[in-house]
Amino acid sequence: MSVFDRSYRSYEGELKGRWYKIWAIAKSTFRVQFSGKKAIFLMIFCNLPVLAFTLMLVFMAIFIPAGVGNMVLGGLFESLDLALYLIIMFSFNAGSIFMPTVFIAALNSGTIANDKKHNALALYMAKPIDRLDYGLGKFISVLMVSSFVTYIPWFMFMVSFTLLAGVSGAEFIQTIWVYFAAFGAAMVINFFFGSITLLFSSMTKQSILGGILMILIIFLPSIILSSVNMVFEQNWLNYFSVSSLIASTVYVIFGKPSAGAFLGEASNFFGFNINGWISLTILLVISIIALLLTLRNLYKEDISG
Repeated sequence: MSVFDRSYRSYEGELKGRWYKIWAIAKSTFRVQFSGKKAIFLMIFCNLPVLAFTLMLVFMAIFIPAGVGNMVLGGLFESLDLALYLIIMFSFNAGSIFMPTVFIAALNSGTIANDKKHNALALYMAKPIDRLDYGLGKFISVLMVSSFVTYIPWFMFMVSFTLLAGVSGAEFIQTIWVYFAAFGAAMVINFFFGSITLLFSSMTKQSILGGILMILIIFLPSIILSSVNMVFEQNWLNYFSVSSLIASTVYVIFGKPSAGAFLGEASNFFGFNINGWISLTILLVISIIALLLTLRNLYKEDISG
């Protein structure tokens, strides 16, 4: 009679759910991607427009506290939604969209590429997860990292604006929708940038190459078409510019803000010559296609080696 039984014994402990496994992948990937001095430096550099506007509010509160509400809330910006929309315009126009694009590409381009390079995908697949779980976990991680150039700095600005502009409780209740609109706009932007980044990361084992491709695809058409449109004035060209698509989409999400009191006859300064709903549809369709192609690349990946 044998003393030691070496036959297979099934695991009888507690099993974690599928979303727990997806979250574990997302959390571990986020810790790797968003770490080190490089991430902190890029986060500060790529949030310069938001930081500039926030510091302006602080300086106004320090040096001219009595006039902050009148100068900011009733004069230059008029309202919280207009102030935040102005910041998004500065952050994602044809020239400055380069900064958030660099941040997202630099920190996320190795999300899948590094795993492929070091054959870590085989280690993941050795656990009770499939490639869909892996892809969803990586995508959630990209969304988390991307939020550091979208909703997180926007939220900090909105809180600073609310406190320093002397917004009362009743006024805050009336502007609470801006927080949800900002979250919706951030999700659309993160969803688009994240899916594109993940696609290029799944196409190569070189994270730098994936990041460069992502930057070129996002930035170059925006700056080129913006310059061309200034000469030929063809509005339909804006549908091929990522910065124009984002700006017109956010314009619709924020309820088409107007700067009438401050700009007078130029109150349509923030208006767009392309349809915001069509822009939103284009961004979502491209994002979904990119995600499907990413999953296709994952299922085609050979992990036998």
